[in-house]
Formats: sequence, structure tokens, C-alpha cells
Amino acid sequence: MTIGQSLRKNGPFLVAGLGSAIVALMLMRQSGGEPLFQPQSDFGIVIGAVIVAAYVVYQDTRESNGKPNS
Repeated sequence: MTIGQSLRKNGPFLVAGLGSAIVALMLMRQSGGEPLFQPQSDFGIVIGAVIVAAYVVYQDTRESNGKPNS
């Protein structure tokens, strides 16, 4: 399985997870009276999303090569 195939297969899962994390973060910030956009911490969200996507792609490519996931 290629990286593109893995991202297409898992795209809805990744987008839903990132979207729900952003909505929860915005609701928490709004209820606390904090600014909705905070560049330093928002950059951390982007880094986390990239790490999760990389892990999912890694697992898919590993499975397609016949290697166990353990």
C-alpha cells in the first residue's frame, strides 16, 4: 500500500479526529475567555495531527508488507 492509498483510506477518520479536537479546543477556549487563535499551541495541534497521520500510514504500509503489527 502506498502513502496516498493509505491517506485516502483513512482520510475520513483523520479529518474527523482533527475536526473534533479543534472544535473541543475552541469551545474550551471560548468558555475560558481566552483568544480562539493562539499560534504557539495551535502549531502543536498541527504537529500532533501530522504524527497521527504518519503513524496510521506506517501501520498500513507495514500490514501490506505482511509484517505483524506487534
